[in-house]
Amino acid sequence: MTITDTSQFSARLRSVTQEDHQAAESSDFITTLMGGERSAHDYMLLISQYHYIYGALEEEVRALAADPELAEIFDPSLERSAQIAKDLEILLPLHGLEEIPAALAATEDYVAAIRASAAEPARLVAHHYLRYLGDLSGGLAIGKLVARHYALPDEALNMWKFDQIDKPKLYKDSYREKLDVFGAKTSHAEAVLDEAKRGFQWNKAIFEDLLRATTEKLPAAS
Repeated sequence: MTITDTSQFSARLRSVTQEDHQAAESSDFITTLMGGERSAHDYMLLISQYHYIYGALEEEVRALAADPELAEIFDPSLERSAQIAKDLEILLPLHGLEEIPAALAATEDYVAAIRASAAEPARLVAHHYLRYLGDLSGGLAIGKLVARHYALPDEALNMWKFDQIDKPKLYKDSYREKLDVFGAKTSHAEAVLDEAKRGFQWNKAIFEDLLRATTEKLPAAS
């Protein structure tokens, strides 16, 4: 069976994942970080985990970007890895580090899930949606909040800058329209819905690991 009204899929995706999304966003680590109750060091640890997550996501996305069903969604202007690398060049020395902290156990699980999802590309679309639509939504506010709370320089906040996207709201509207088309196939829709729910759960697990890790110094990656 095919969804005949394609305009419903992105709304359905948002509705189905709302509870898991809220659970991730309300994790103690992220709420206290955004509330100015943590430290620049804790923010650096978060960005370090993003190094692994986006590295995996973008490698898998690039490998599939020529697929005509995916090309419209897999826009290279969204990529964050180069931006994260710029930020870590500044953030690591600020905290006496020469190497990126190792991936947390929950991050390793999330990265493994992203890698595995490439075998069923609709599931990779779910991770793409989760990460980049979040970055273009609440993510834009994160840069402003951490800059204010932790006196971070603007040049260390490239993660939240989308220089090739002038109007985030219009871009997000367009992205959702592309998702509606992609989700018109029931097989696509069910895979995206299932993987997106899991994606928020993996993110919540990372925040929980970060909460535990912020009282100790993480080892450098080997």
